[in-house]
Amino acid sequence: MKKMIALILALCMILALTACGGSGGSKTWESQLGTKGKLRVGMATDYPPYETYDAAGNVIGFDADIAAYIAEKLGVTLEIVPMEFDTIISAVAAGTVDMGISCFSYTDERAKSVLFTKTYMTSAQCCFGSTQYGIDTMEDLAGGLVGAGNGTTGMEVAEALKDQYGYTTQAGEIAIMSESVKAGAMQAVITEQCVAESFINTDPANYKMIQADLSVEEIKAITNLKNDMLLEKVNEIIEAFTSSSEYDAMVIKWFG
Repeated sequence: MKKMIALILALCMILALTACGGSGGSKTWESQLGTKGKLRVGMATDYPPYETYDAAGNVIGFDADIAAYIAEKLGVTLEIVPMEFDTIISAVAAGTVDMGISCFSYTDERAKSVLFTKTYMTSAQCCFGSTQYGIDTMEDLAGGLVGAGNGTTGMEVAEALKDQYGYTTQAGEIAIMSESVKAGAMQAVITEQCVAESFINTDPANYKMIQADLSVEEIKAITNLKNDMLLEKVNEIIEAFTSSSEYDAMVIKWFG
């Protein structure tokens, strides 16, 4: 009888271990979404043409279209969650959102907290300023104030160059700082190339490029460190999409 009981217990243990192994092996990208059937994407909405609001209050832009494309291919509903740029990484790390798609450049420091997808756009950091106050070169910024987005690689570039060109830096929202530039309270803003060009093209009487190509960057989306299966699936989508005519059309739509 004791042998029979021992045998039954051993079989139960084997079945339990098999069940646990099966559960781990069946992990899918769907199970890594915080809400079943929904892709929640954190996005800073003050960064045209990557993300901004239209007249009806809808989030539009290149990143918004990228997010919508990924959600469509995943077969889930997209929920864009507007937030400050410097809070997106912590929100992704905490699981408040599933992904961040907001013109993120890879850095080793950021990679400690989140996973990065494959590149979906290559760009550069640039410096733009006003046409009205005689700021034509980086050297003209000496003694002035240069803004950049809080927590952005634009701020990293601004900080790296401030001693060389003799300006001080201030963090803030790009849209607000652009108004300060127009008013002469701030001499320039360092930001992503297409963002700078968006302000210049929209209002060429007041804005101009001071220096392009301060740094070349690869733009990627981010997800939680545990979302390895979701990352793999999204990478497949990005890799196929960036090689397609649909992607070329989207780039032309937002960047000309």
